[in-house]
Amino acid sequence: MAVPRPKVHTAGRRTVTAWGGARGAAALFGVAALVVPAAPAGAAVAAAPPGGVERAAAGHGTVSGRERTAGAETAVRDSDVLLAGTRTTGGDGAPGAGGGWWTVSTAAEDGARPYAVWAGRLDGTGEKQRISPDDGRHHVHPVTDGKTVVWSAYQGRWCYLLARPVDGGPVRQLDAGQGIGCAYTGLGVEGKTVTYTDVGYKSRPTRAMYLRMGEGDPVPIPPAGGGNPRTVSTSNPSLRNDRIAFDDCKYTGSTGTLCRITVLDVTTGRRTVVADAKLPAPTAITSRYVYWLETEDPGSGPGALHRVNLDGSDPVVVSPASGEDALRIDGLTASDDAVTVAARSADGTAAPETPVRLWQFSPDGSRRERVSCDGGDQVSPASAGARQVVWIDTTGGSTDLVTRTRPAGTCG
Repeated sequence: MAVPRPKVHTAGRRTVTAWGGARGAAALFGVAALVVPAAPAGAAVAAAPPGGVERAAAGHGTVSGRERTAGAETAVRDSDVLLAGTRTTGGDGAPGAGGGWWTVSTAAEDGARPYAVWAGRLDGTGEKQRISPDDGRHHVHPVTDGKTVVWSAYQGRWCYLLARPVDGGPVRQLDAGQGIGCAYTGLGVEGKTVTYTDVGYKSRPTRAMYLRMGEGDPVPIPPAGGGNPRTVSTSNPSLRNDRIAFDDCKYTGSTGTLCRITVLDVTTGRRTVVADAKLPAPTAITSRYVYWLETEDPGSGPGALHRVNLDGSDPVVVSPASGEDALRIDGLTASDDAVTVAARSADGTAAPETPVRLWQFSPDGSRRERVSCDGGDQVSPASAGARQVVWIDTTGGSTDLVTRTRPAGTCG
């Protein structure tokens, strides 16, 4: 048995492997840096964004009215539609948000590849911008800090980590790899710092990585204690104030999988183990806390939401794995003011077809509210700061990027 690997959503690609080691794009290609044009010569002009934008005061407790999907009138929303008809769900369609901007991956009318990355302002002003080049690659997993968009791109057996300023300019290649199922996941960006997981395969290690744009090659975060690359991993990094929270896991035949939630200070190089964890899922770090999901049963999915201070003190179970208020959680995002999860039910027993809902907690877990009362699935939440969240919503039968600036309440 190998250590747990991060989820990789591939839209038809096989799901494992990436080239290993500390090599960056420069080492891989034997050049100092690679800058990719925004579009290849002769490429078509970027298409208009899918759908339109419907703005309302939904973030302030009112509804946006009825919208039309495929010519039919659909349900009332209580969220603001930022981009209608993304035609993407799951990991490849997960949005990012930060610095007053959103970014998301969109598909063609029939949902076919390749996907494209778009960005726009959270307040709905200004024009939406196509960020990814129209070059035949599959562009997914975008994140932003309001200044830069970082995303993954795939073509054949190659995978790429790309970046571009939100206000335009060339696309910069930050990292690249080759292999069946090559993948970069769990992306984050803050200023010049970028974090991600380089997903391993066979003897190649899975590593949490970071880099400083324009200041050198990617840096792998090694597991504590070393060991066989197939039985140790670091993954699921999250980034805030140049601190990186990540999972550090090791498998042994006698003890099974043992994991620790660790924080790395990029400036000083200091590592702090903040908690032991059973089969942890994604982490989220803020200026005060580290959050993570964990489960005791790998077949049931993440069940408990945990929180701890940056130094490992004051551990809190924000949402328990069992009991009347348990949630079946699959998705995590946090700001200094709130932590938001995607979950299938409030009792932990929902069937897979039960709609996914977003729940937001205060950092100490004393307050729990529904982010939205919309009737469709609510997936892939991304914190936009304070209590605002963006997500993919399927209300009315379409997949749209939507937002609210504060939770809707109990939805009773």
